[in-house]
Amino acid sequence: MRIAAVADIHSNHIAFEAVLRDIENRDIDMIYFLGDYIFGGYGSNETVDLLMNYQKQCQKSFIISGNIDELITPIEDNADWIYEINRQIYDELGIERISFLKSLPSNILIVEEGVSMHLCHNPSEVEVFIEVDSLRRENNISNIVGLAEIAEHMESDVCIFGHYHLFMDEEVNGKRFICPSSIGMPFNGDPRAQYIILDILQGNITTSRQYVEYDRLRLVEGFDRMGYFEKDDNWSMNVVTTILTAHNYLGTQNFRK
Repeated sequence: MRIAAVADIHSNHIAFEAVLRDIENRDIDMIYFLGDYIFGGYGSNETVDLLMNYQKQCQKSFIISGNIDELITPIEDNADWIYEINRQIYDELGIERISFLKSLPSNILIVEEGVSMHLCHNPSEVEVFIEVDSLRRENNISNIVGLAEIAEHMESDVCIFGHYHLFMDEEVNGKRFICPSSIGMPFNGDPRAQYIILDILQGNITTSRQYVEYDRLRLVEGFDRMGYFEKDDNWSMNVVTTILTAHNYLGTQNFRK
């Protein structure tokens, strides 16, 4: 069985389209979508539409929510800490897309080819990477002690997760931890869209990292065309800089003052 694991699109529908086209050419049996689809820019509507259309047309997928998608609830509760730009994105999404996102489970336990797999966005409050460099996160390393702590309580053979925007394929105490980096906003210094393919044969899993080129300047032009720089300059510049460099500038507006 051949499975594509994708995560952390963050409204980057241009990268998402490129990855879906790439997957079409790779004889994939199933796609795991691991959350964080929206609130990353002007392409939230397009991203959710692609996701819903894929589910309707192919049905060869498992789709879970991420922590960013769950901002829907505090927005609906009128939390005072929400970015105004995210309130606007919520309004633009509309009832059907919001209902779809709210219907998604936060995790799924499945068995494929005799291998039990836990699909989630973030496996634990325990950090799975040791942060050596918060900006250039390709320098960060796997937290083997933390992974061992998570492994001790794992019911599945494998945990497949997103959230960290970095690749991981680690085996710790007989448990496997796989993270497919990020489609829309990698943090590892390579700005191409990224995902992982899992090949499962007779209970054994091999993984291969995939890199997909796409038109990043088209995304920047979209931010400009939609007026996002005028609406929230700091947030927009941090998002765009992160996408273009694949280094994490989110929340670093003071760097530019």
